[in-house]
Amino acid sequence: MLVVDYQSKSYHRFLEDMTQIAKHKTRFLVTFNGPNPNELTMAEEDFLSATKNKIQHSTVVSDKGSETLVSELFSAARINRDMLLFENTDLLFDKKTEVKKSHERDSGFDINHLFKSIAKHNGVVILATQNKQTLSSTMSTKVDVLVRFPSA
Repeated sequence: MLVVDYQSKSYHRFLEDMTQIAKHKTRFLVTFNGPNPNELTMAEEDFLSATKNKIQHSTVVSDKGSETLVSELFSAARINRDMLLFENTDLLFDKKTEVKKSHERDSGFDINHLFKSIAKHNGVVILATQNKQTLSSTMSTKVDVLVRFPSA
């Protein structure tokens, strides 16, 4: 995993590489760690100008959307070669508490289905968190680039 600070030299070098990354037919996972809405918009503009690809926005994670909706998003992005940006994905980084009984599980969103879809996807996927998150060892092996935004 490459860690870059927003607007640093390493961030600008990474943006230069985005042109080639967006053309590859492999999965590439970027995490925007803790941007405010203005910074998120500016980072999106950076990605758009670097790649010339469109960005599909989704709040499916925070809205706890269905597996069908997640599959449709990935299918549309694959067809159009768009980048996918999932906003408000703090849920993916939260520490999970132990589930003792089946009825205690959160049946509203299937995180495993999302991760399987990301793993099979041939394109750029961006996970944007509202708060600064510490990546678990499991998440850090999935993320290719972590873009850290300055604290407010």
